[in-house]
Amino acid sequence: MTKKKEHIVIIGTGKVAQHLGLQLIRSGHKIKYVWGRNISKAKRLAKLFETNTLPSLEQLPKEYLALVCVSDDAIKEVVSQLPKEVKVAYTSGSVKLEDIADRPDIGVFYPLQSFSEERNINISIVPFLIEATQIEFQDDLKRLAKSLSSKVIIADSQVRFNTHIAAVMVNNFTNFLYHLAQEHLNENKIDFNLLKPLMRETINKLDELTPIEAQTGPAVRGDKKIIEKHINALSNPETKQVYRLLSELIHKEINKS
Repeated sequence: MTKKKEHIVIIGTGKVAQHLGLQLIRSGHKIKYVWGRNISKAKRLAKLFETNTLPSLEQLPKEYLALVCVSDDAIKEVVSQLPKEVKVAYTSGSVKLEDIADRPDIGVFYPLQSFSEERNINISIVPFLIEATQIEFQDDLKRLAKSLSSKVIIADSQVRFNTHIAAVMVNNFTNFLYHLAQEHLNENKIDFNLLKPLMRETINKLDELTPIEAQTGPAVRGDKKIIEKHINALSNPETKQVYRLLSELIHKEINKS
């Protein structure tokens, strides 16, 4: 049985739009148009996709799927400008379906991944969280996601919202801690690459252990002298606060009765 190939309009010009557009093309789907507020960025992305820019949202043909890859704050406004007959899916983790303009076919096509412009992603292992107001459209989005990934989950807005909270913690917050560590090493003329095997092992061991089982370090041992020495050695007052707070939270969690 031949898999259905979608005709898609990408709305947005950021990293998610670029990555999803390229992956959809590689899976045999057709990007018919690109639309973006920034015309030059829209033209650049359209050139990358070997397609054209859409002059206005109101002109989007009703037979195409609109994939809205814009910031959370812009989703409602952008969707409201699209013709009611157009099927629309947006890529946000936290915007609830019920908060978007009422229309016959509206859904969510959320890839649970962090996208960077110069990084290739193995899309086949990226979880996609799918939701729609209509079962038939939800099935369409599920098929589309399965053409990209082996990990497709039907998830309502509350599940998606809570998953996004956790994703921010493990991705955005952790990455910022890497930044603070790199700043400290740079100040002391030490190569950040020394930490990378440790960073990888921290992730790899979670295949076998829970995060709290894998927790190590001076806070686990209750080594207050070392903790104070570390804090005193940090030059950034805010980094000192982060170090102290996390140490206290780790020690408290480990010593729960």
